[in-house]
Amino acid sequence: MAGRKAMAYRPALFVLFAAALSAQRPEAVPAPDVIYYNAHVVTVDDQFSYAQAVAISGDAFSAVGANGAVRQLAGPKTRQIDLRGMTVIPGLTDNHLHDAGGGPGVDLSRTRSSDDVLEAVGDRVKRAEPGEVVISNSDWHEAQLKEQRLPLRRDLDTWRR
Repeated sequence: MAGRKAMAYRPALFVLFAAALSAQRPEAVPAPDVIYYNAHVVTVDDQFSYAQAVAISGDAFSAVGANGAVRQLAGPKTRQIDLRGMTVIPGLTDNHLHDAGGGPGVDLSRTRSSDDVLEAVGDRVKRAEPGEVVISNSDWHEAQLKEQRLPLRRDLDTWRR
Protein backbone atom coordinates (compact mmCIF):
# COMPACT_ATOMS: atom_id res chain seq x y z
CA MET A 1 0.00 0.00 0.00
CA ALA A 2 2.85 2.38 0.83
CA GLY A 3 4.32 1.78 -2.61
CA ARG A 4 1.05 2.82 -4.27
CA LYS A 5 0.93 6.07 -2.28
CA ALA A 6 4.52 6.87 -3.27
CA MET A 7 3.66 6.21 -6.92
CA ALA A 8 0.67 8.55 -6.67
CA TYR A 9 2.92 11.41 -5.48
CA ARG A 10 5.47 11.04 -8.28
CA PRO A 11 3.59 13.11 -10.88
CA ALA A 12 2.96 15.85 -8.33
CA LEU A 13 6.63 15.87 -7.29
CA PHE A 14 7.69 16.03 -10.94
CA VAL A 15 5.39 19.02 -11.55
CA LEU A 16 6.73 20.80 -8.43
CA PHE A 17 10.33 20.11 -9.45
CA ALA A 18 9.72 21.39 -13.00
CA ALA A 19 8.00 24.51 -11.64
CA ALA A 20 10.92 25.18 -9.30
CA LEU A 21 13.41 24.91 -12.16
CA SER A 22 11.41 27.23 -14.39
CA ALA A 23 11.14 29.79 -11.59
CA GLN A 24 14.92 30.07 -11.35
CA ARG A 25 16.28 33.42 -12.52
CA PRO A 26 17.92 33.22 -15.93
CA GLU A 27 21.63 33.89 -16.08
CA ALA A 28 22.18 37.64 -16.00
CA VAL A 29 23.12 39.15 -19.35
CA PRO A 30 25.75 41.88 -18.98
CA ALA A 31 24.49 45.39 -19.60
CA PRO A 32 25.59 46.95 -22.88
CA ASP A 33 28.44 49.47 -22.95
CA VAL A 34 26.43 52.05 -24.88
CA ILE A 35 22.88 52.58 -26.10
CA TYR A 36 21.96 54.91 -28.94
CA TYR A 37 18.27 55.82 -28.88
CA ASN A 38 15.74 58.17 -30.52
CA ALA A 39 17.34 57.21 -33.81
CA HIS A 40 16.19 56.17 -37.26
CA VAL A 41 18.04 52.83 -37.44
CA VAL A 42 18.21 51.21 -40.88
CA THR A 43 18.51 47.49 -40.12
CA VAL A 44 18.88 46.09 -43.66
CA ASP A 45 17.22 42.88 -42.49
CA ASP A 46 15.05 40.77 -44.82
CA GLN A 47 12.13 43.19 -44.41
CA PHE A 48 14.36 46.28 -44.53
CA SER A 49 12.77 47.36 -41.26
CA TYR A 50 13.65 50.33 -39.10
CA ALA A 51 14.29 50.50 -35.36
CA GLN A 52 14.63 53.30 -32.80
CA ALA A 53 17.56 52.14 -30.72
CA VAL A 54 20.65 49.95 -30.67
CA ALA A 55 22.74 48.57 -27.84
CA ILE A 56 26.43 47.87 -28.26
CA SER A 57 28.50 45.52 -26.12
CA GLY A 58 32.20 45.56 -26.84
CA ASP A 59 32.50 45.87 -30.61
CA ALA A 60 29.19 44.27 -31.57
CA PHE A 61 25.50 45.09 -31.63
CA SER A 62 23.79 43.31 -28.75
CA ALA A 63 20.24 44.57 -29.30
CA VAL A 64 18.20 46.46 -31.88
CA GLY A 65 14.63 47.56 -31.32
CA ALA A 66 12.25 50.08 -29.81
CA ASN A 67 13.57 52.78 -27.47
CA GLY A 68 11.92 51.33 -24.36
CA ALA A 69 12.96 47.74 -24.93
CA VAL A 70 16.58 48.57 -25.66
CA ARG A 71 16.95 51.18 -22.91
CA GLN A 72 15.66 48.63 -20.37
CA LEU A 73 18.90 46.71 -20.93
CA ALA A 74 21.01 49.58 -19.55
CA GLY A 75 23.05 49.09 -16.43
CA PRO A 76 24.52 51.74 -14.14
CA LYS A 77 27.64 52.09 -16.31
CA THR A 78 25.89 52.05 -19.69
CA ARG A 79 26.31 55.29 -21.66
CA GLN A 80 23.04 56.37 -23.23
CA ILE A 81 23.19 58.73 -26.17
CA ASP A 82 20.13 60.50 -27.57
CA LEU A 83 20.57 60.75 -31.34
CA ARG A 84 17.59 63.11 -31.70
CA GLY A 85 16.30 61.48 -34.87
CA MET A 86 19.63 61.02 -36.65
CA THR A 87 19.97 58.05 -38.98
CA VAL A 88 22.10 55.03 -38.10
CA ILE A 89 23.18 52.84 -41.01
CA PRO A 90 25.10 49.55 -41.12
CA GLY A 91 28.87 49.74 -41.24
CA LEU A 92 30.23 51.23 -44.39
CA THR A 93 33.84 50.89 -45.32
CA ASP A 94 35.83 52.93 -47.78
CA ASN A 95 37.50 50.51 -50.15
CA HIS A 96 39.26 53.33 -51.99
CA LEU A 97 40.97 55.27 -49.23
CA HIS A 98 42.96 58.41 -49.98
CA ASP A 99 43.75 59.37 -46.37
CA ALA A 100 47.30 58.14 -46.84
CA GLY A 101 47.99 60.99 -49.25
CA GLY A 102 51.03 62.91 -48.15
CA GLY A 103 52.17 59.94 -46.12
CA PRO A 104 55.44 58.07 -46.26
CA GLY A 105 57.42 57.61 -49.41
CA VAL A 106 58.58 59.77 -52.29
CA ASP A 107 56.57 63.01 -52.38
CA LEU A 108 55.28 63.37 -55.92
CA SER A 109 52.62 65.99 -55.18
CA ARG A 110 54.62 68.81 -56.80
CA THR A 111 55.81 66.94 -59.87
CA ARG A 112 54.62 68.28 -63.23
CA SER A 113 56.23 65.91 -65.70
CA SER A 114 57.48 62.35 -66.00
CA ASP A 115 61.01 63.74 -65.75
CA ASP A 116 60.10 65.32 -62.37
CA VAL A 117 58.75 61.96 -61.20
CA LEU A 118 61.89 60.17 -62.35
CA GLU A 119 64.12 62.73 -60.65
CA ALA A 120 62.23 62.45 -57.33
CA VAL A 121 62.19 58.65 -57.44
CA GLY A 122 65.83 58.53 -58.55
CA ASP A 123 66.94 60.76 -55.66
CA ARG A 124 65.18 58.41 -53.23
CA VAL A 125 66.58 55.27 -54.88
CA LYS A 126 70.12 56.65 -54.49
CA ARG A 127 69.56 56.93 -50.72
CA ALA A 128 67.85 53.54 -50.35
CA GLU A 129 69.52 50.59 -48.67
CA PRO A 130 70.07 47.50 -50.83
CA GLY A 131 66.80 45.56 -50.99
CA GLU A 132 64.73 48.45 -49.58
CA VAL A 133 61.40 48.97 -51.33
CA VAL A 134 60.87 52.55 -52.52
CA ILE A 135 57.27 53.72 -52.49
CA SER A 136 55.48 56.96 -53.26
CA ASN A 137 52.59 58.56 -51.46
CA SER A 138 49.17 58.67 -53.10
CA ASP A 139 49.01 62.47 -53.12
CA TRP A 140 49.46 62.88 -56.86
CA HIS A 141 47.71 62.06 -60.13
CA GLU A 142 48.92 61.55 -63.66
CA ALA A 143 46.70 64.44 -64.81
CA GLN A 144 49.13 66.84 -63.13
CA LEU A 145 51.89 65.68 -65.47
CA LYS A 146 52.35 67.33 -68.85
CA GLU A 147 52.36 63.85 -70.45
CA GLN A 148 48.91 63.14 -68.93
CA ARG A 149 49.89 59.53 -68.21
CA LEU A 150 51.53 57.45 -65.54
CA PRO A 151 55.27 56.87 -65.87
CA LEU A 152 55.97 53.67 -67.73
CA ARG A 153 58.12 50.83 -66.44
CA ARG A 154 60.77 51.57 -69.05
CA ASP A 155 60.90 55.15 -67.68
CA LEU A 156 61.37 53.94 -64.13
CA ASP A 157 63.91 51.32 -65.15
CA THR A 158 66.30 54.08 -66.24
CA TRP A 159 67.02 54.56 -62.51
CA ARG A 160 69.19 51.61 -61.70
CA ARG A 161 72.08 51.55 -59.29
